[in-house]
Amino acid sequence: MTQKSGLFTLLLVVIFGSSCELINPSEDIPAFLYIEPFSFDVNPSAHGSASSDITEVWVTVNGDFLGVYPLPASVPVLATGTADVRLEAGIHDNGIRATPNIYPFYEAFVRDVELAPNETDTLRPSTTYRSNTQFAFIENFETGSRVFTEQFEGQNGLTSTNDIIFEGDRSGLITLTQADNLIQLGTDQIYAGLTDNSPRVYLEMNYRSEVPVVWGVLGFRSTGPGEPILQPGFRESNDWNKIYFDLSLLILEGNFSGHRILLQASIPNGSSLDEAKVYLDNIKLVHF
Repeated sequence: MTQKSGLFTLLLVVIFGSSCELINPSEDIPAFLYIEPFSFDVNPSAHGSASSDITEVWVTVNGDFLGVYPLPASVPVLATGTADVRLEAGIHDNGIRATPNIYPFYEAFVRDVELAPNETDTLRPSTTYRSNTQFAFIENFETGSRVFTEQFEGQNGLTSTNDIIFEGDRSGLITLTQADNLIQLGTDQIYAGLTDNSPRVYLEMNYRSEVPVVWGVLGFRSTGPGEPILQPGFRESNDWNKIYFDLSLLILEGNFSGHRILLQASIPNGSSLDEAKVYLDNIKLVHF
């Protein structure tokens, strides 16, 4: 082989080899995190019920956000060695699947994890309320006192029952009839300062209902109350559910000094129901 042909052959090898790498580049092999559903622990005397509905996990590794995953989740991670893993509890704002969000009042779960390619580490995250979470009220219907006592519409109020309960000994009950088919109730107190430290204000509850229920606020100034502001609530359900209502924008609108929280339920027009019942439990107004 001549020197010229040898150089030509070497050039072909280099070019061909480089082309192969461009067409089939080497791929990093990920490590995997298998994330089980969150456990939720509370101090009952301070936080009330331990009921929660954490549906997704928001995953951050070494400061890089990797995405939102339904639980349980298997998450590929292109990192090796010791990694800082941060898991945040995700809920559905206002019970709508299309509006997933980190629940701001739950602590993030943070761990250092040793990652290796093609190996799986299992994480069992736990969370609780953040230490700076404030509870404007907790209504669990276990005592004789009531939070929703201001009656704006209807005759029947929000009572308690041991007929159908979520947990404990009693749950809340609203009974509607065709003769008294609409109820609107407000909290006994006007709550001020809900957004002094943060704009985030949520209303949590467990519910089971035969009719739709909407929630909202009634703002107050020194000159008197404004108009009620209501937003969609929950629809009928034969099973107990947990829901988180984001009241932040409603509270911020109008620049009021205080607010009552409102609920409204009605038998829809044209319904064949002679009577409808709404069951509620563990209603919490939370803010920072």
